[in-house]
Amino acid sequence: MRVTEGSAYAAALQGVQSTSSKLAQLQSQMSSGRLITQPSDDPAGTASALALRGQLQRSNQYTSNASDAIGWLSAADTAFSSTTTQLQKVRTLVLQGLNTGANTGSSNSAIADQVDQIRSSLLALANTTYSGRPLFGGTTSGTVAFDSTGAYVGDSGTIDRAIGPNSTATVNSIGTDVYGANGSNLFDVLSTVSSDLRSNSSNLSADLNTLDSSMAQVSAAQGQEGAIYQRVQNAQTASASSQLSIKTQLSGLQDIDLASMAIQVTTANTAYQAALATTAKVQSVSLLDFLK
Repeated sequence: MRVTEGSAYAAALQGVQSTSSKLAQLQSQMSSGRLITQPSDDPAGTASALALRGQLQRSNQYTSNASDAIGWLSAADTAFSSTTTQLQKVRTLVLQGLNTGANTGSSNSAIADQVDQIRSSLLALANTTYSGRPLFGGTTSGTVAFDSTGAYVGDSGTIDRAIGPNSTATVNSIGTDVYGANGSNLFDVLSTVSSDLRSNSSNLSADLNTLDSSMAQVSAAQGQEGAIYQRVQNAQTASASSQLSIKTQLSGLQDIDLASMAIQVTTANTAYQAALATTAKVQSVSLLDFLK
């Protein structure tokens, strides 16, 4: 088959263009650190990378939601612990009031004053807020869960956070579930205790039993909150593991192996220089070369 000077030149030029394009692609990948710099580099890999990025974004959102849930639950746990500690003090005061042989009307009145102070402190705890919202007020738009009389003014709405695929956690506790219903809630109980102390009433023993029931209700709510807290922490751990796996897969798809890429660039550059030399040789050949 006859090979003309034109066809040889065209072939040489095609070789230069091909090796130049390959070298440029490798240099772009090396400078960016990515195997895929544009979708045409690897259409299938691009589709997989996009899917993995979507998974990573969702996992990051779950982590953010879980962190917010931990904030809600931690604030509630602090309020629960402080409430329990102060209720233990009230119980001790009631036991002192029951010691009729040692107490007088004036001493019981002094004990009642302490109970009133603790009641005010507990009311403030029941109105603890997180991110400007009352922890125990449900989804109320108000600033408090309980008014100044101790009556619940929140609602029964729940605040939920998505912490994983098909997994949500309720991060708030409803005030009536923690402190009891209006008319017989913890603040009503403490008001009755204070009143009975001032009047030296024989109802203090019954008051003590009622107080114990209220304390048990608070403890049960804290236990439930603790179980949710543990579940959220487990979800955080699962999200972190998932993110690591996704990032590893994504890195395998799109990140270069620097040592391997350096060798490929060197090889491509050598091929490009060879193509240039070949083209220069073809261009120098003319009819006079054959007549010499």
